[in-house]
Amino acid sequence: MSEINNQIKSLVLEIEDVLFSDYAQARRKAEHLLDLSNEANDVFGIYKANNLLGILCSDEGRIDEALNYYTIAMTYTSINELRKEKPVVLNNIGTALIIKQNYFEAIENLSNALNLIYEYDERKDMIFTLNLNIADAYLHINQPEEAIKVIERAMPFYDAEEKEEGAVMLATFAYAYILLKDYNRAFEYILLCEEAAQNMQYVVIQILVDYYKAKYFEMTDAHDDAMYFYEKVIKNQLDGNTFYYYNQISLDFIAFLKRNQHMDKAKRYIEQSIKIATEKSWHWIIQYYYKALSEIYAVENDWKNAMTSVNTYFELEQAYKHKSNLLNLNYFKIQEKVLMMNVKNRSLNDSIHRLKQVNNILKLINATSDLNALIEILYNSLKVLFNIDTFALGIYDDHQQFIHYIAKYENGVSVGESMISYQNEKSFSVFVMKSEKPFIINDISDFSGLQEKYPNVKLVVEDIINYGNHSQSIVIWPLITESRSIGLINCQSLTKNLFTDFDLELIEMLAAHLAVALENYQQKSELNEAIIRLNRLSFLDSLTNVYNRQAFNEYLPQFYQKAIDEEQNLIFAMVDLDNFKSLNDQYGHQEGDQCLITFADLLKRTIGNLGHIYRYGGDEFSLLFVGLEREVVLKLLEEIMILSRQFYSVGDVLKVTASMGVVSVENGNCKNLPLNAFVNYADNALYIAKNEGKNTFKFVDYSE
Repeated sequence: MSEINNQIKSLVLEIEDVLFSDYAQARRKAEHLLDLSNEANDVFGIYKANNLLGILCSDEGRIDEALNYYTIAMTYTSINELRKEKPVVLNNIGTALIIKQNYFEAIENLSNALNLIYEYDERKDMIFTLNLNIADAYLHINQPEEAIKVIERAMPFYDAEEKEEGAVMLATFAYAYILLKDYNRAFEYILLCEEAAQNMQYVVIQILVDYYKAKYFEMTDAHDDAMYFYEKVIKNQLDGNTFYYYNQISLDFIAFLKRNQHMDKAKRYIEQSIKIATEKSWHWIIQYYYKALSEIYAVENDWKNAMTSVNTYFELEQAYKHKSNLLNLNYFKIQEKVLMMNVKNRSLNDSIHRLKQVNNILKLINATSDLNALIEILYNSLKVLFNIDTFALGIYDDHQQFIHYIAKYENGVSVGESMISYQNEKSFSVFVMKSEKPFIINDISDFSGLQEKYPNVKLVVEDIINYGNHSQSIVIWPLITESRSIGLINCQSLTKNLFTDFDLELIEMLAAHLAVALENYQQKSELNEAIIRLNRLSFLDSLTNVYNRQAFNEYLPQFYQKAIDEEQNLIFAMVDLDNFKSLNDQYGHQEGDQCLITFADLLKRTIGNLGHIYRYGGDEFSLLFVGLEREVVLKLLEEIMILSRQFYSVGDVLKVTASMGVVSVENGNCKNLPLNAFVNYADNALYIAKNEGKNTFKFVDYSE
């Protein structure tokens, strides 16, 4: 066996030697190392193989796969002989999460690595590296001051011999000062970083230098220079097949092109980036390219393509979140080993059984899209798992400054909703909301212990005696997503000391998955609202803010059939402005536009919600009334004709009025009349009205 162990150690050294110079060879050797180590049950080899495969996947842009390998590697760091490797894996996870844009989760992992180093007094050589990566994450959430502070605090651990870290530090300072708009200092660091990169011939840092130059010139309004460096850095990445930072740079470049009205170039570049991201399996970023594409089409008033792009964005976002949920489930299964090693006061069989129960709950959470069903599933599952008596789910409403408990169950019975003000200093839930930390109490009657542990909760003992619900054990856990805290779960029992450390680990896992599920639910609702808003915008005339011809073509057939099916009155009018062409020719299109806006406002004020107004085209408008008495509609149309005599003029020289042709059908009695013939009746009536003189009205009563 020692011969195999020596072979494994030798193979590790061979992989590390070619890790960043020959990816294909490094991968072949790493996969062989994994097979050999599994066969020999060598935990060092298994750990190393998974960690090295994670690094390779991360550098190649396969971040989800990398995180999977890192999670397996992390499992083995719980063994004493590999304990000092835990900060290494946490650092790798943190850098992968930065690439994946999960910045807060990245900072958490990197900070945990630092805490372990200080706790065990091992791997101090990593302190500066970890702080550099934390600073990088702070830059991505627009916290340059924090980034600078982090690096400055870590300077005692900086090794000047580590040239690569020195270059990365200079690059970090450069970007921090760009964000702080201290452009002179930023450019100084850019030049220092460029010199370091050239001395080392370090391509990744040189890419950063050109990117920061582009940002510098963009921020200082030197747009031609910014364009030059953006295009240079993109070309260098494509030519060298080096895609580290590609997505960050590309999204900034697209935003730059959009701001400077280079829409065609932006669209071409987005298409290129989508192709690259698809080939590289960068699933988490593709959606953002479609979002940028939809925004460009919206600026161009190309609502059809804007709709297509935004729908693709939301579809990809939902698909990616679904995939992430499945990956999280996979991570959870892997972490079962770690949890089983740390179980206290429970038999191994009981622990495995409870873990399987939680796994099933997570599957139900990820498979359920109905919020009410989700809450009921949770309560019934947690009641069995933890023997709780009370369960509640609270959602934060920052606008109203309330925690909204959207559901609460006590002893199997739903007790409805409730609200807690953010200002309630006696509330355990408010403590959790403000601190983003769990509230855990095992014996509510130990009031002095409660006060000592949670001094910010301003309770007095009478509050618990007189107003409490007699729960003895309480756990309130925050629901935190990648970017924010969205709510909490509240689990209570009449039994003292119910929740063990193992239970709390399980509740933490459930809370993490529930937060994702709730965010997915919220985004689904937001998606529906966004589609409604976008549909509405695509059917509005941008000048007059009434419905456009596209809306007319979409809605008129529906209203026509509705009138026939429900035997409702239907009245349709075509309106044309008199002397409008003369106004446009003599006084220009701006005057003409103002005239159209004024007439549309006249129609809106007169008709209100009684009918539908469309800008049919040019200076023509259409009016549709469904289900109203004919006398009511005729009165409205007569009022429009009277108001239009005085609605717009240029001095005493030119007056714009309106002419109208109207067709009326009683009780939907037009099922044998084609829709286009119906419209033609009003159009012909308008033609007759125009020929009979300006500001005239012609009415046709159709009956079969």
